[in-house]
Amino acid sequence: MLRKFGLVIIAISLLLLVGIQLYQLKNGKEEETRVVEAAVLLEQVREVCKLVTVEGDFTELYTEKNLREVTLYLPIPTYWEFTKEAIIEVRGRVLVGYNMEQLSIKVDSVNRLVRLSNLPQPDILAIDHELSYRNLEESFFNSFSPEDYTQLNKNAKDALRKKAYESDLLDRARAEGNTMLEGIRFMIENMGWRLEYDEPATLTPPESTGVEG
Repeated sequence: MLRKFGLVIIAISLLLLVGIQLYQLKNGKEEETRVVEAAVLLEQVREVCKLVTVEGDFTELYTEKNLREVTLYLPIPTYWEFTKEAIIEVRGRVLVGYNMEQLSIKVDSVNRLVRLSNLPQPDILAIDHELSYRNLEESFFNSFSPEDYTQLNKNAKDALRKKAYESDLLDRARAEGNTMLEGIRFMIENMGWRLEYDEPATLTPPESTGVEG
């Protein structure tokens, strides 16, 4: 009898101990140890000459669905479809302007002439964006991997870039660039010089653009 009574006491004590620990954990009384490691790698430094004339803020709701077919033998071949879907809200700031790296400036002091060549067309110079995952649905045989999240990030950024190209940002940047060019002409002619320049080259279509933001 005493032995049974002792076992009951031990069992109750263990339950109380576990309950106290769970309560402390829930209310944050347990000490939490967090280890954060950060490594910053500087891969490349290069000089750039870019002129930002217009910036725009965009919000895009991006949806991507993936379908995977699986054949199960039960015992005859049976085809199953497993889907995964991501709904992402992407917010970004798009910077539009001119890449001036190829611009050529020649000064002819004898004829008092300034000549500009290789004038660029306005283009997207950078995209600063962030993602908010509104919904993620996955299946046992079709789940999201780290590579999937990387690709989702890239696809969402591409969708933002496409929306920026479809907007009036490039037209507004071109207008700002023409205004600046006329200002330069005004200052040069007031000094008794002349300004000449070639027409800017045609902008590469968005589908084949190599601009990275």
